[in-house]
Amino acid sequence: MKPLHFNDLSLDIKHTIIDRPTDLKNLCLGSKELRHITTPILYRSIHLFVGGAQDLRLSAFLGAGNPGITHVREIFLRLEKMVIQDKHRHYHSDDSSEEEEVEESASIPARQAQFTVRLLLDFLPRDILDVFSWQNWEPLSVDNFLLLCNKQRSLKVLEIGPMDRPLAPVLEKYPNTFDKLTELNSIDVYPDTLDRLKASQRLLQAKPDIDHLCISTGFEYSNEDPEDLHDSSTRPGLISRTLFSHMQPFDNCKPFHLKNLDLDTIELRYAIDTWLKVIKFSVLEKLEIRNCAGADVLFAQLSKPHLRPPKLRSLRWMDDDKSEPHALEAFEGLLESLSGLETLHIYVNRMRSLPKVGPIILHKKTLTSLSIHSQQTRDAIHTYSEEDYDKICTECSQLRQLSIMFPKTTVEHAVPSPEFLAFRSNIQKLHNLRTLNIRRWPSTRESFIGSFTGIIPTLRLYEHQLQRMTQHIFELSDMDAKENHYGLGNRSHLSVVCWGGNGKTRHDSNDKFKLKQIPFVRGWKLDPFGEKSMLAIQTIWRMVQFVEPESDILNHSLYDMHDIHQGFGL
Repeated sequence: MKPLHFNDLSLDIKHTIIDRPTDLKNLCLGSKELRHITTPILYRSIHLFVGGAQDLRLSAFLGAGNPGITHVREIFLRLEKMVIQDKHRHYHSDDSSEEEEVEESASIPARQAQFTVRLLLDFLPRDILDVFSWQNWEPLSVDNFLLLCNKQRSLKVLEIGPMDRPLAPVLEKYPNTFDKLTELNSIDVYPDTLDRLKASQRLLQAKPDIDHLCISTGFEYSNEDPEDLHDSSTRPGLISRTLFSHMQPFDNCKPFHLKNLDLDTIELRYAIDTWLKVIKFSVLEKLEIRNCAGADVLFAQLSKPHLRPPKLRSLRWMDDDKSEPHALEAFEGLLESLSGLETLHIYVNRMRSLPKVGPIILHKKTLTSLSIHSQQTRDAIHTYSEEDYDKICTECSQLRQLSIMFPKTTVEHAVPSPEFLAFRSNIQKLHNLRTLNIRRWPSTRESFIGSFTGIIPTLRLYEHQLQRMTQHIFELSDMDAKENHYGLGNRSHLSVVCWGGNGKTRHDSNDKFKLKQIPFVRGWKLDPFGEKSMLAIQTIWRMVQFVEPESDILNHSLYDMHDIHQGFGL
C-alpha cells in the first residue's frame, strides 16, 4: 500500500493538524497551499512590544503587501522596557534636577508607544479586531481609545484602564462612542480614580447585555482613596453607586444576566444590598473572587436556594486577608450546596488550614481542573495528609489538571522522601491527567551545592535535579498506563509537569534561587543505536500552551489581577 503523505490529506484535516504547531512561520514558507492554510492561524493573535527600536519593523507588518493583516483578530500590546536617551533635549541646572532628567528620558518610550499605537489603528483594516489589549498599565492615549472604538466596531472585548487624561468628560462630549460596538460581550474595567469609575459606568449603561464582566479596583495604590469607597450598612459605597448609578434604586433595577464574573479588591460584606441586586448571581457559569473582604458573606448568600447558581461550572477564590477567619468555612458550605463544578481553584494565604476534602469530592464526576494552595505564613505552608490526598486522586478520577502542594523533599538524594513518594504514586490513579503542578520547591543543602561557585552553575545543577525527578514521574506514569491499558497506548496522557508557582508573577517561595516556575514537557532522545526514548525537557511557561492546551492552571495565582495596580505586569 502506498504510504499516505501530508499532501494527500483533505483540506479540513490539514487545518486540524496545522492548528497546533509552534513554528507556523516555517510552515507558511513551505508551499502556496500551506501558506494559504497557516496565514490566518499565524496572524490570528498578535503580541507586540512597542515603544522601542522594534517599532521600525511595524511598517512591514502594516504594509499593503502583507496578506496576513486581514486575518488579525487579537492584538496584545506591551511597552518595551528600555530607556531611550534624548540627546537633543537640554536641561538647565537652575530649574531641573537629575531625577527630573531621568524621568523625562524614561517617558520617551511611552510617548513613542502611543504614536506607534496610533499608526497601528490607522492602518489596520476596519472592523476586524475581536480583542485589543493594552497590557502595560501605563496610560493609554484617550485619542487612541476613541479611534479604537470608532474603527473597530466588531470588538468583543473592551478594557478601560489608565488613560493619559480624564476620559469621562470626553465620553460626555461623544455620548454614542460605545453604541457603535454592536458585538461587545465582555467588559474589563480597572477603576482606581473617580474619572475611571464614571467612564466605566457609561460603558456598563450602554452595554447591559454583556456576558462577561471583570471589575478590579486599585484605589489603595492611587492618590484617590475616599472614605466611603465600599458599601456600608447605611448606603452603597462610591464604587457601587457610581458604577451602577443608572440602575438606582437597586431594589427595582433589572440586573445584569452574566455568564462570567470576576471581582477583585471589592468589599462584599454588605453585597446583599448592592451587588446581589445589580447582578443575577443565580445564572452565573463562572465566578472568580480575588482579595474581596467580606467574601464569606457572599458565599453564605450564594448557598441559599434562591441565590444558588445551578449552572456554575468554574469557581475561583483567591484571598490574602487574615481578618476573614470564617471565609474558609463559608466557602466549604458553598461547595456543598453546588453540584457539577468542572474547575475549582483555591489560593488563600494566612488561613489556618486547607479546605476539607469532603466538599471537594462531591464534584468528583465533573471536576477536571483542581488547584489548591493555602498557607498561614511564608514558612507554614499547608499540605494535605496522605489519606486526604489519596481520597482526592481516587474519587476525582476525571481530573485533567492538578496543582497542589507536595510534601517536603530534597534534590540531593537519589530517592525522594517517603511522603513525597506516596504523593507521587497517587498520580497514577489519575488516568486522564494532562498537567501536574507541584507548587513546593524541593529543598537544597549547602553540602550538595557547596562545591559550586556562582549562582548560574548552582542553578543549572538544581534544574538538572528537577529534570531527573520529572523524568521519574513521566516514566512511572507511562509504565502504569501500559500495564492498565489506558492513555495513548504507549504512554499516559501526562504531558506537563511544572514546579513552583505562577510563571507570570514574582516568586512565592523562600528557596535559595527565588524561582518563579519551571515547567517540563515531553521530548525524546536518540541513543547511539538509533532508538528513541522519552526525555523530560525544560521549557518556559509561555510555550507550554502549544504543547498541551489544557495547561491554563499554570497561569492562575493570587497575583494575576492584584499586581496590575502595583506595576508588576502580566
